[in-house]
Amino acid sequence: MLLTLLAVGFVVFAAFEIIPGDAAVSRLGSNATAESVAALRTEMGLDRPFFVRFFSWLFGCLHGDFGTSYSYGMPVAGMIVEKLPITLCMSLISMLLCIGVSVPVALFAAKHAGSRTDRGLRSANQLVMAVPAFFLGILLSWLFGMVLKWFTPGGYVSYKKDFGAFLAYLILPSVAVALPKCAMSVKLLRSAILAEADKEYVRTAYSRGLSTMEVLYRHVLKNAMIPLVTFWGMAVADMIAGSIVVEQVFNIPGLGRILLNSIAKRDYPVVEAVILLIALVVLLMNLLVDTLYRLLDPRLKEEQG
Repeated sequence: MLLTLLAVGFVVFAAFEIIPGDAAVSRLGSNATAESVAALRTEMGLDRPFFVRFFSWLFGCLHGDFGTSYSYGMPVAGMIVEKLPITLCMSLISMLLCIGVSVPVALFAAKHAGSRTDRGLRSANQLVMAVPAFFLGILLSWLFGMVLKWFTPGGYVSYKKDFGAFLAYLILPSVAVALPKCAMSVKLLRSAILAEADKEYVRTAYSRGLSTMEVLYRHVLKNAMIPLVTFWGMAVADMIAGSIVVEQVFNIPGLGRILLNSIAKRDYPVVEAVILLIALVVLLMNLLVDTLYRLLDPRLKEEQG
């Protein structure tokens, strides 16, 4: 994990050396004189050699110091701590919605496999999977905000001011992020359930007089969930990325706003810190998935033992 984070940090840091643009020019404007740009580059430390700046930044990261934002003039760590709860809450709600909806829907579809209802669900799944989260956000904002007037588009309420109103405002953005992943989860879990249903232990369970729902919930679901755990672990990273994009649609001041603004303004410290944080979340989710995989499938312990 440490080597991966180091590699991600190096690639992101090096990317700003390759792509066009200059943080000093972005801050002063295109009409700035060469002397003023050079003076600001010196003040910002951009005139130092690449590896000197990289290892200085890396040493600071190890001590929790991600530098100071060029655009906002604030410590990057403080900015992330302030915005992180917004994006994490949105991602967490999206994940809970995805799990809470996809499992019963997949069980229902598997139980009625081959029926008109199942075919209708599969068609709806394909449609939802094809629609990007940001476009779903636009549709939901238009329908529930402009047409039904159930909420005020752009009327975000800070979690510091009213936590209940804050969570309520995050519901629709979270739905927009969760729906595509929910559709994929339903498809994967339905296929896994049908594959498990043909195995010998299922026929044995039926021979003991268990009902269809008992067999599905007590036997089939646990084994069918094993490949889905990996998908959900990987989906967390996608949901964070989706949250960053959807935040712009609903005017939510989370990590997405400062990330996109910082990319446009060549605010290197902010971009590097946010991407490093996302990479850390992905790695932690991989670790959690591996742990859950071993708990759900004892055969892995036996093979590794």
